Amino acid sequence: MDARDTIAAISTAMGNAGIGIIKISGPMAIKTSLSFFRQKGGSVFPEKKIISHKMIHGWIVNPQNDEIIDEVLWVCMKSPNSYTGEDVAEIHTHGNHIVLQSILELIVNTANIRLAKPGEFTRRAYMNGRIDLTHAEAVMDVISAQTQKTLSLTSSHFSGYLKQTIDSMKNEILQCLANIEAIIDFPEDMEDEPLNLNVQTSLSKLIDRLNHYIANYYQTSIYRDGVTLVIVGRPNVGKSSLLNCLLGKDRAIVSEQPGTTRDTIDGQLTISNIWVSIFDTAGIHVSNDNIEQQGISKAKSLIKEAHLILFVVEAGKDMTSDDLKVYQEICHQPFIICANKIDCVPENTKISNLPEKSPSPLYISALHHKGIVALKQSITDAITIQKDDIPAPTFMINLRQKKCLETAKDYLEQSLSACLNNMPLDCVVIDIRLAMDALGEITGEIHNEQMLDQIFSTFCIG
Repeated sequence: MDARDTIAAISTAMGNAGIGIIKISGPMAIKTSLSFFRQKGGSVFPEKKIISHKMIHGWIVNPQNDEIIDEVLWVCMKSPNSYTGEDVAEIHTHGNHIVLQSILELIVNTANIRLAKPGEFTRRAYMNGRIDLTHAEAVMDVISAQTQKTLSLTSSHFSGYLKQTIDSMKNEILQCLANIEAIIDFPEDMEDEPLNLNVQTSLSKLIDRLNHYIANYYQTSIYRDGVTLVIVGRPNVGKSSLLNCLLGKDRAIVSEQPGTTRDTIDGQLTISNIWVSIFDTAGIHVSNDNIEQQGISKAKSLIKEAHLILFVVEAGKDMTSDDLKVYQEICHQPFIICANKIDCVPENTKISNLPEKSPSPLYISALHHKGIVALKQSITDAITIQKDDIPAPTFMINLRQKKCLETAKDYLEQSLSACLNNMPLDCVVIDIRLAMDALGEITGEIHNEQMLDQIFSTFCIG
């Protein structure tokens, strides 16, 4: 990958739309894109008349036969005042993939222009100092956000919140280093000063702060990654009705005939700003039917992957032997008992033979949408990690950033241990500097090509 190349890609999503955009970045971006652009009357627009960031109306033509491909708006953003920090040109076309692909092929068939690789525009923005690595990663997180909460937690990185947080910790570490180096350089002046104690206190505070930010990762993982919810139970207890009820549409076939669902059926919904993938499973019971056995096997596999299980039983009946077998499959995982079909039984009917350590059931009617608001709240409570000593999150970190924080914390813990054991201060300094480097990897001050390749390979093209 040569940073001097001019690159091009379709920047808008696949599918028909009102507008589609082709982006070109690099030294040949303006000149090349203008060679296909014609203004009113069919003349080439003079490059010397271009005004950066100003749209121009015209047409893209194939220069080989002067055939018009589309009516467009053309705009350029001259270096360094562009997203990538390079000369950038954009062609705004009608959002038809054939149109976009035809224009893109014209551009990349020109000498010295190639297709952009995944994330390459944002990578160039980072390499050219337009953004730091936390901002770059936030671009993909915002594109991938499934809920308003995820968007809110991620978009705070655009204002530099995470970078400022990391820079603040690095400044504290630098102060620790300055204090230690003062002890090393002028030991005779430090005999009566509790400087070593101050260093220990500072290191302890930094470790606590890092622990707080690491906890943020686990606290916000449900917003970043979503959760998997699995509905289980014996046949004909209303699992499919509950799936349809939660999704607000008929996703699964509902029948009084037991064993209607023989394979897993899934859907997606949002509960309390959390993206939920929900699975309806085959009824778990003893069966001699080969196809049904495969469905039951899939259900048991999904149970192991679930963040939360909705265990459906019948409200008007004590638990059967099949119910208890299902309970044995799920009892070591988080689950909610949903006592369904309350519309079919007298009010205040209870299940008398619940297992001793099982939670109290929620009484619902999936068919008539009764108790569903309370069920959704119970789902939220079960999957949300909120501790009294951890404030509600205002930002979100990813796995790579968490690992960097953990590395920094480990080095600071080693340096604190060295201080407490009166080891040579030179040893303390080494670990503190390594902690600084780990934090530098978060913002990208410290980086290598392999790390950047891994980060930007997850991005979309364009």
